[in-house]
This record gives sequence, structure tokens and C-alpha cells, in this order.
Amino acid sequence: MSALTAEQFEQWGIELRLSNEQAYAELFRKTYNPMLRFATRIIADEEAARDVLQDVYIKLWHKRFDLDTDKSLKALLYRMVRNKCYNYLRDHSRMSLGVDDTEPDPAPSISDDAENEEQEELKVRLNQWIEELPIRQREAFELSRFEGLDHEEIAEVMECSPRTVNNHIVSALNHLRNRHNQHSNSSSSERR
Repeated sequence: MSALTAEQFEQWGIELRLSNEQAYAELFRKTYNPMLRFATRIIADEEAARDVLQDVYIKLWHKRFDLDTDKSLKALLYRMVRNKCYNYLRDHSRMSLGVDDTEPDPAPSISDDAENEEQEELKVRLNQWIEELPIRQREAFELSRFEGLDHEEIAEVMECSPRTVNNHIVSALNHLRNRHNQHSNSSSSERR
């Protein structure tokens, strides 16, 4: 969704306030898949994520007259999805944040090529290290790095200041860098 411009979202916001169903359909078509990825990362259940998105898009249409065209529609959409996902998790307490405790973690794929195997292992470890982050840091990091939102948009989604967003991302990057360095040092000492 990062290829979509702020002007497109601004225009959709204006058109939604005017009850333009074609603009609403276009917004839905162009934002659904990124929103589905985002929701699935939070609740780790694609069917539940689809239900969440259905509710979000319906709510967006019902609240179209209340849209503030001075604020980012993109950030509003992410915030609505985020909040609805957290409500889903709260209401379905058998799930922890982003992980269904009843399912085992997927094993990394085994490759004949040692370099590919190393990359796959690092990918698995990176995902584990991201999961170690405090929830607000992880959320800011994922919105920035995986969803392509800027600090202002993330601040609107997380309902905090852009400075706080920056602090969360810097802390997350420091944690990931430290974990990577620890991994690299232990890997190099094992090879000796």
C-alpha cells in the first residue's frame, strides 16, 4: 500500500464524505490486501482477520460523514484495524498477542545449500527477536518497516507523538542489532 499516495487517501476521504460508493469500492480494493497482512500479523488467524476487516470497512462507511479530511485516512484505517484486532484478541483470550498457543511454531525449512539454510535460520531468529520486543515497540517497528507508514502516520495509529514513535523504533532497532550481534558472535565462536 506504500505505492498509494497521500493525495489518493485525501481524495478518497473527500469522496467518502460525499457518499461516493465508487471511491469506497476503490479504497477497499486497493487497501484490502495490505490491511489483511497487517491484521493477520496481529491475530495470526487469516479467517478472523477477514472478519475484522469486514467490520472495519463497514464501520468506515457508516462513519464516513464524521471523517476529518485534515487527518490521514491511511492512519485512520490502520488504527481501526489495529484496535479491532486487539478487541478480537481480548474477546478471544485463548490467543496471546499474535500467537495461537495451540499451534506449534513452524520449523525453518531445510535447504541443501548452507547459505540458504543460514538465511532461513536468520529469518526465523529475526521473527523471534521481533516477538521479544515490547508490544508498542513491535507495533511501531512493524508499521514502519513492514507497512511503510511514516512517523506521523504511525503516531496517529498508535495515538502518541511522532517523537514517541521514533523512540520506539530506535529502541527496537537497538534490540534487534544487539540480538544479531550476539548471534553472530556465538555463531563465529562455534565455527572455531
